[in-house]
Amino acid sequence: MKTTAVNKEVIKKAIIKMREDKVAVRSFLQGKTSAETLTSKGIKLVKTI
Repeated sequence: MKTTAVNKEVIKKAIIKMREDKVAVRSFLQGKTSAETLTSKGIKLVKTI
């Protein structure tokens, strides 16, 4: 059995970023922020097919 050490600080930062991204996308869908704001945060929007 192979065990790996997980850096808890990296996981914590990733979860915080996911939560912030979720809030940003919700505010975009509600019309409170622009698409440029999302792209500046690194969130990419795609066009639907």
